[in-house]
Amino acid sequence: MEKINRTEAWLKEKWPEWGKKWQSKYESTQKSSDFQWYRNKKKGYNELVQELSEMTHEHCSFCDAYPMGKRIPHTIEHFKPKTKFPLLAYQWDNLFLCCGICQKKGDSFDENLLKPDEENYDFEKYFDIKWDTGELIPNADASEKDQRKAEITIQLYKLNEYGKPNDRIEELKKFNDSHSPEIDSFSYRFFLKAGSL
Repeated sequence: MEKINRTEAWLKEKWPEWGKKWQSKYESTQKSSDFQWYRNKKKGYNELVQELSEMTHEHCSFCDAYPMGKRIPHTIEHFKPKTKFPLLAYQWDNLFLCCGICQKKGDSFDENLLKPDEENYDFEKYFDIKWDTGELIPNADASEKDQRKAEITIQLYKLNEYGKPNDRIEELKKFNDSHSPEIDSFSYRFFLKAGSL
């Protein structure tokens, strides 16, 4: 997970009102599929995806897969799930660009889950890498609390599943073989930075 610097967004005007609408709807139907994105001042879902994409340079906010779009379908992740925290369903700070695999977190949530736009978030503080397998592991030098945060994040966002560890190793090879590589044009930047030192 790369550190994300969150920008301002147009949602700040409407998210409390829309959150109340969603809470009311969800309480009556209990169907998450009833969720919808609204428009305000000619801005809606597509503009929201664009703003989130600009923040991450078109990378998944959690596994850092790239590019979000045709090759890797993008979704908008509710960090605090919209079914458990309906009033936060449209809050800008709760929304992240996410790949379909990391989105499998679904309605799972834990207060210890790492949020990549937190001021004190730093990959090396929480994670280490098993270079022979490409897996992410908690940093053994971190506090027990921080190791627990890393474990929960790895588990809920499935950061070591669906072939991602091997994909990281392959991406590092491509990155090291490329001439004048631009790191934002590759997946798994946190892995590439550590592996190319």
